[in-house]
Amino acid sequence: MARFRYRAVGNDGAVSEDVIEASDRAAAIAELRKAERLPVEIAPDCGVSLDAKTIRPRLGTRRTTGRNAQVRFTRELATMIGADVSVDRALEVLAQTTSDAALAAVAGAMRRRVREGQSLAQTAADHPAIFSPFYCATLRAGEAGGRLAEALASLARYQERMNQLVNTVQSALIYPTLLALAALVSLVVLLVYVVPQFDQLFREAAAPLPRGTRAVVGVSQFVVDYGWLVLLIALGLWLYVRLNWRRAGIGRRFDRMVLRWPLFGDVVRRLETERFAYALAALLRNGVLLHEALALAADAARNAVFANTIRRSTEAVKGGATLAAALAQGRTFPTVALELVRVGEEGGRLVEMLDRLAVSNAAEVETAIKRFVAILEPSLIVVIGVVVGAIILSLVSAIAGINALAF
Repeated sequence: MARFRYRAVGNDGAVSEDVIEASDRAAAIAELRKAERLPVEIAPDCGVSLDAKTIRPRLGTRRTTGRNAQVRFTRELATMIGADVSVDRALEVLAQTTSDAALAAVAGAMRRRVREGQSLAQTAADHPAIFSPFYCATLRAGEAGGRLAEALASLARYQERMNQLVNTVQSALIYPTLLALAALVSLVVLLVYVVPQFDQLFREAAAPLPRGTRAVVGVSQFVVDYGWLVLLIALGLWLYVRLNWRRAGIGRRFDRMVLRWPLFGDVVRRLETERFAYALAALLRNGVLLHEALALAADAARNAVFANTIRRSTEAVKGGATLAAALAQGRTFPTVALELVRVGEEGGRLVEMLDRLAVSNAAEVETAIKRFVAILEPSLIVVIGVVVGAIILSLVSAIAGINALAF
């Protein structure tokens, strides 16, 4: 017998959490249903309370992030519908128990639309800020094929993996980012406060300064006099880029340039390949036609170059080309990925090959990120050491020259 920790809603609307013993997850859900409890979440007992992760925050706890809340919303909806709970009842429970205020309001609105006769996919499409076209299409395919619980479970797995990718990249970049910020602060302190003190000393000594020292003093004076202007220009450029990222094609040019960068370009390429494989496999598994699935997978891509390649392949597939041949035209996807797609098409196992491609790229992404960070960190340290050392050396050499003249 296995132990499962569950969170369930009773007939009185009260939320309870406990541990139940059963042969498997399905048997645990059946036991809860017999006890007139509606399972919201159920998972193998690992000694960690579900309340700490999913239930409404108590006093002194922090609100959950939007991405994590969406994953839990999808996972809990899949659990309840898989337990033969009606869609409107499941949405009602989620509206009462979800920890995210925005999702709770959305769940309530979706429940009202479902009770009016609309499908779950139609109600989700009314909230594009939360549910993407990819999400809605998967729901629509699941409802059409009578596999809504499976479609929701597939969406939850996809969301969890995408969140894991984001968290992996963010965690890997924390130390390099802090290192770069510390270097920037140190450099500003040197140029704004330290170098001007030595500049006054050099002026009083009236001695000729080495070329490197004059350069450092000049940069220091510029930062002190015009640093505010540099900050304003940088802020203006940032706002311009942000407002015109897609409209002026800046983002597309940047994404194309990123793919050419050593190491980091490889990380991005593997991330996008894994995201494409996960998305396309999830859509095809739930009965979406290939050309429609490709269009939705293009919307799921974050890199504009990959998105354009997938969109062009959509038109090629409509014209009768194979998926592997269509994707190869963009010269964007790795050769191994194209080969797996070709083998999957020829053997009628495209979904299986896409799953394998996603799994293999998941491991390669981890390796590529570790390799990138392993090179980035010492490179930053070397650059910081060279810049700070050059400033200090220029000051010391000037002082040594003044002392030599004094004697």
